[in-house]
Order: sequence, then C-alpha cells, then structure tokens
Amino acid sequence: MKKLLIVIFAFLLALPCYAVDIDEMTGQMIMLGFNGNTVKSKDFQHILKQINKNQIGGVIFFEDNIKDKEEFIKMTSAIKNSKAKYTPFIAIDMEGGYVQRMNSKNGFRDFKSAKQVANLSLDEAYSEYFELAKMLKEANINFNLAPCIDLSINKDSIIEKKERSFSSDPKVVSNYSAQFIKAHYDNKIITSLKHFPGHGSTSGDTHMGFVDGTNTFSEEELFPYFQNANLNPMQTVMISHIYNKKVDDRYPASLSYKTIEKFLRLQTDFHGVVISDDLDMGAIKKNYELDEVVSLAINAGENILLFSNRDNSDKDLASKISFQIKKGLVSGEILPENLVNSYNKIIKLKEQLK
Repeated sequence: MKKLLIVIFAFLLALPCYAVDIDEMTGQMIMLGFNGNTVKSKDFQHILKQINKNQIGGVIFFEDNIKDKEEFIKMTSAIKNSKAKYTPFIAIDMEGGYVQRMNSKNGFRDFKSAKQVANLSLDEAYSEYFELAKMLKEANINFNLAPCIDLSINKDSIIEKKERSFSSDPKVVSNYSAQFIKAHYDNKIITSLKHFPGHGSTSGDTHMGFVDGTNTFSEEELFPYFQNANLNPMQTVMISHIYNKKVDDRYPASLSYKTIEKFLRLQTDFHGVVISDDLDMGAIKKNYELDEVVSLAINAGENILLFSNRDNSDKDLASKISFQIKKGLVSGEILPENLVNSYNKIIKLKEQLK
C-alpha cells in the first residue's frame, strides 16, 4: 500500500495543481449541511472547525438553520471570515415560492415561485431575481443552488405541484432562468442549473427513494441546459438521482459516467463544476453504501459531493469521505485524474468569488 500511495502522490504532484496536499484536494470536493441555528451551536462550531482546517470546501444552509436574520448572518460571517485557504462555498436553496430557505418567517422576505415569475415580463423577472440575489449577497451567501429548470411536463410531479417550474415550454424556461442567472452573476453569486437531465416528467420523489424516468423522459428537457449551461463562468450544474435506463441501465444520474461525462458534457460542451443533488436522499442512501457513492460519483464526473448530513448526522462524515477517496485511489477504484480535475475546476470557480 505504501508503494501505491507514493505512486499516486507522484502522479498528483506531476499535474498542474502544484504541490497540493491530498487532504486539501479531497476537502474541496465536500459540501456538508449541519444541525443548529446559532453561531454557538455545537454542530455549527464543528463545521466551522472543518472549514478552518480545509477539511470541507463548503456549507449548505437549510431553513431550520435560520433562527433569525441576525444569528444567520453571524454564522455566514464566521464562515466567510474563516481561516480557509480558499473562499468557502456558502450555499442555500433559494428558488422562490415553496423553496426559499430565507423568508418572511425568519427575518427576510418572500419571493415569487418560478410559475408566478413566468407571468412577469423578462425585465420584471430580472428585477425580482436581482433583489433576491442582493439579499443573498448581503447575508454572505455566494452559492445559490438554483434555478430549477425542470419542465412542467407531468402534472403529478413534485416540480409542478410546488410551482418550481417556469413552464412546460423549454424556451420559456430557458428565457426566465437566464434572467435568474444574470441577476445572480451581477451580484457575484454562483448558480446551479437543476436537476439534470430533468425531473419534471417523473412523478416520484428522489428524497424518498428510487425514481425511474426511463419511460417519461423527453429530449426537450435538455433544451434549457443547451441554452444556459455556459452563460457565464459562475455557472454550475446539479445532477439529479433520476434513473434512466436508456442513458445508463445500471446507475442513477448522479452516479453515472454515461450521464455526466458522455451525456451532459458532450451534449452541452459544459466544462464547469458539476455538483450532486443531496447524496443523503433516499434514492441514494437506501441503495448504496458510502464507499460506493464516493467512488461512483467521482468517477462519474461529479466535482462537488453534497451531503445534507442532518438526519442521524455524523460529525465524522467529512473524514470518512476523505478516507474513502484516498482508499479508492490506492485500490484503483478512483482515478487520480478525476480528483485533480475536480480540484482544479473548484478552485477556478472560487477565484470568481474574489
């Protein structure tokens, strides 16, 4: 094993990422959630410690992490002003409507759902989303895991029921999501197109378990990605956990090389950062062990591994993920170039935040 590690480290050092510590590289690929809603919360202090030690590259906030505006900004400020080598990702889901973690209940304001925004003019949509992005920026958020560009195809889908789609028309979705992206870019906030390759035609919920989109997926669901995946250098793509036998007859999208590298990147010519949907969702956690998830996701082409880590939270999750990556490198289950490529893409994205 010692000889294999030496070979791996020599390989890494020979690549254009210079003499980077391997723990630092694995850490940049990890984004975690936590429990707690004050800066003194035990779990928050633990995750801040991990940020300071470069053990994780980013944090995601959920609604129950936000007790009130003042305390929330104390937490985000602590992360922003941390000792991390690179700017930490401070992420949240803020689509508007049903999915808005910051809202009038916790000291912020409410924004329209995507379905409601589609009734506005494009200029009005930009104004709505500029105010949303401005609010995020003032609260130190630099990564919005939105917009949702799923098409409203299946009226029984969670996307339609919760008004998360702009329209069933791919051109309408592309035009309005472009305003969302531009408004955030103008505030130097990263956005993420989701949920590739499309969640709007299925009726299941990947939060709960396995969802098969084989017989419902339509190629028109890809149109918004063709149009908007490369709008600016702060654009990312989030991969869903939907299974589609016609694309990959073995793995769901988030663990599928055929979906990410052969489908997304080749089809859209997207070379930026790819982030997983929450890998603690039922579709993944009920069907795969952590070591499988880590190896498959990285080799599939995923650059950021997102774990909400809230139900039965594990304070050692970051170290376990890092260990699995290093173990996979030694065993040959993870290709070293995939780790290096992810690290380089992430650092390039973080440079946009300066």
